[in-house]
Amino acid sequence: MKKQSLWMTIPVTTAVLLALAGCGGPDSNQASTGGQPSATTGSEQTQSGSGSSASSDTGENGTKTNTATNASSASSGKDGTANSNTSGSTTHSELSDVDEVVKAVRSELKNQSVSLPTSFPLPKGKYLGAAITTNTIDASHVNFYTVNKPLALNDPSLTNSNSKMPWLASYEVKTYENPNQTDVFPETDLQNIPKDMSVDLGHGIKGMVEGAAGSQYLTWQEGRWTLQIRSVSEDQMNNPGIAKKMVEYLESHMLPAPKDKGFVDVQYASGGKSVRVTISWQDGKQIHQLKTDQVPLDALGMVVSVK
Repeated sequence: MKKQSLWMTIPVTTAVLLALAGCGGPDSNQASTGGQPSATTGSEQTQSGSGSSASSDTGENGTKTNTATNASSASSGKDGTANSNTSGSTTHSELSDVDEVVKAVRSELKNQSVSLPTSFPLPKGKYLGAAITTNTIDASHVNFYTVNKPLALNDPSLTNSNSKMPWLASYEVKTYENPNQTDVFPETDLQNIPKDMSVDLGHGIKGMVEGAAGSQYLTWQEGRWTLQIRSVSEDQMNNPGIAKKMVEYLESHMLPAPKDKGFVDVQYASGGKSVRVTISWQDGKQIHQLKTDQVPLDALGMVVSVK
């Protein structure tokens, strides 16, 4: 009987010891959201104000688009929580890689066949942010930003009505009943350029120089694309020099092939310190349009990357 009593004591003691054992509390990991970014610097321009930028020089020397994709990815880019936001889309986790941002935008668009830019001129140490402002089958509009920290798609710092975050690029695809009735594509005849208005841009391409109402224009064609640079006459900017760099860039980089027509519109503000580049092309009933305040070569680089 004593042996039996001893045998019953052992498991009771063990159970008491196990009940006294404890474990550490869980770690608390809080995701940080991106704050207001500092002024973003492109290859030749710094952005200042909402959707604007100022060039450090006349903007003549375009630089190649930095296809930087931040390698230090902090997330997979897959859907996070299912909370709705102002654009009616799903909230994503923080995105630190350009490819992840593009993938997240594409997954949210109602028109899944829409093409998007995939390369952006980001300064070292900066990240790409994005906010969808229009999202229907017939129209989509996305603003891309240079931000200091990885942000989720449609982060409140980008979508709040009082946000003054300047965008890096605005990209829109819209369906029209009759795209030819829009005023996006100017009628230009460059078949017979007068000698005194002709300028050699290299690679067998001739441009036409014109002046009107205090502005100077340089226009040329490459395939179905018409390209034009406008600046203020009194600034005496070297428009042919800018155009030659654009022509040289497009010799080794291909713009999307418009089924109908395309237009690259480069407009320098007075003083030549800031520029607005609008690149539009028609594909059937759709018109694609990218706007940016980056230098012309950076603008071309973003459109070259569209797929």
